[in-house]
Amino acid sequence: MSSGVSKMRKARWSRSKVSDKPSLVTRHPSLITHHPLRTVKTSFRFIKNAYVDAFRLTRHPREGLNSLYGVSLYRNAVYIMVGTAVASITGFVFWMIAARLYPVETVGLGSAIISALGLLAIFSELGLETGLIRFLPGAGKNGNDMLNTCLTISGLASVAIALIFLAGLHFWSPALLLVRQHPVFFTAFIVFAVATALYPLVSSVFWAKLNTKFILIRDIIAGSLKIGLVFVFAMFFTNAFGIFVSIGLATAIALLFAAFWFLPKVQNGYRPFPKIEKRVLNELSHYAAGNYVARILLRMAPLVLPLAVLNILGGEMNAYFYITWTVAVVFQVIPSSIFNSLFAEGSNDESSIRTNTAKSLKFTFLLLLPLTLLILIIAEKLLLLFGQAYADNATLLLRIVVVAVIPWGINYLYVSIEKVRKNIKGIITVTAAATGLSLGLSYFLMLKMGLVGVGIGYIAGQTIVAIVVVIYLWRRYHPRAKVSGKAG
Repeated sequence: MSSGVSKMRKARWSRSKVSDKPSLVTRHPSLITHHPLRTVKTSFRFIKNAYVDAFRLTRHPREGLNSLYGVSLYRNAVYIMVGTAVASITGFVFWMIAARLYPVETVGLGSAIISALGLLAIFSELGLETGLIRFLPGAGKNGNDMLNTCLTISGLASVAIALIFLAGLHFWSPALLLVRQHPVFFTAFIVFAVATALYPLVSSVFWAKLNTKFILIRDIIAGSLKIGLVFVFAMFFTNAFGIFVSIGLATAIALLFAAFWFLPKVQNGYRPFPKIEKRVLNELSHYAAGNYVARILLRMAPLVLPLAVLNILGGEMNAYFYITWTVAVVFQVIPSSIFNSLFAEGSNDESSIRTNTAKSLKFTFLLLLPLTLLILIIAEKLLLLFGQAYADNATLLLRIVVVAVIPWGINYLYVSIEKVRKNIKGIITVTAAATGLSLGLSYFLMLKMGLVGVGIGYIAGQTIVAIVVVIYLWRRYHPRAKVSGKAG
């Protein structure tokens, strides 16, 4: 009897599950037309439909979750969301502990050094991360050579770029000159720059193979280590080196686990070995170069802004800014994970991009909107975990940068779609516009309004570009929009 009931429930779920139900994108191919009111109504119906699907899932949770887990797009997105959430939450805990163990000025300086490592990693990646996701699925027996070539080139580039950065510290960030004043600090910076650069490159292999659970495991290792190490090094160092080495060493250890243990499980016969194959460079060069420029532009604002705040407003204001940004980044996990999964699926099957785009949007709205509302309500109480000074100086900034995740996510969706289509020109145009406007407006308003001006400038820049992106995407890729445009 129970078996019959279970079959009936599965049958009811299979008729109503999210993946089988025609989306509003299918039923209404043009959200952007010459009728703004219709656009708004259809957008709200699209969002409402996502929550209706979620309600159906709660009625039969076991069958619903099994069905969702069977969809590769959702499964890999969830692994990445959980993995990135683990990294972000452990980062949150790390900085909360650091804020208690170190003076505010030291936290500000340490966060600026970590930001510098992240910025150098972007320059060292050379577009190879995106290239691996796009081309490794079809590389066949040449996959191991492709992977080792990418790791070798990125590693060498990170050493060279770190040395250039250290040599020019007096020019671009005098506040960080202490990094090169001690041999141990200097050497550790170079080693951790290599580890930080290779960390996302290894992740791209798990994306390409649609097996992202190993990213989750690696991020759990890294997050646990840095929380433990911050206590250990706080006993020996009272300056920014203790903060820096806690994160850097945790990253390096987790990277070794991933490279020597996890990669061979998804890439048959793989062994890490320094190697450069010319044919691999010829295959990836154009695509990687374009995405290299786009990636630098896409990630520039959150990594440059802490350095700008440090040098213009001082270490104390940068501590407030960096902690606030760390909290907000948790919410970027949702659109970035889902749309990266969209890119990976499209790289394995380009014909799936249109259907999966609709699924991705529904999943994003379902998760992002209620969480954004929650943070708007509890922002002050959340920052109290770091101390009263953080709540007093950064509550409004936190609310602004959390809302900014919505337009940022729209721009990220565009980039993910065009990566599959290999539209390098479009990717660079959008990322350059979003980054240029965000940095320019943030700098200008920071001089006029202080810390809050940084958040207002950032959200304004992202929103302007997101509006243009939405209009372009629906007019460019949906037939009725094209017909409507021609008729007009």
